[in-house]
Amino acid sequence: VNKARFEKRPVTVTLSRVESTPVYYCPTGTVENSMGECTVTVTVSRPITVSETHTMCPADAEEFGPGYGPGSSGSSSSKGYSGCKRAVTATVPATMLPGTLGSKAGSYACPEGTATIGEGPSMTCATQTYEDIPMETYTTTSISY
Repeated sequence: VNKARFEKRPVTVTLSRVESTPVYYCPTGTVENSMGECTVTVTVSRPITVSETHTMCPADAEEFGPGYGPGSSGSSSSKGYSGCKRAVTATVPATMLPGTLGSKAGSYACPEGTATIGEGPSMTCATQTYEDIPMETYTTTSISY
């Protein structure tokens, strides 16, 4: 059985026309509009400054609503605000008590509920009380876009 034999020879072929189709695409992040243009949406933001004024008691004071005193369990609210109070120590001179028949020298004493400081004529009596102080006002400013 004879096998067919093929030879490889260069052949010249004439082309009558060349067809090409252009491919267009829009870059990532853009969209093609009805006119075939690539468009992108841009949002321009402008800063908005917001300032707020606040009032509060100083750091060493407490806020008390009406009917609530220092040490009470009631909570205060800004609606019925009555003021800021700061704990302070009040001192008064001790009271001199007259001497007895056996001892003509007088003695000094402090009222019940107060603490005694010192002795003799320089003795003073101290107790804790509260003073009213004004609220502090401050302003906060924030910028949003």
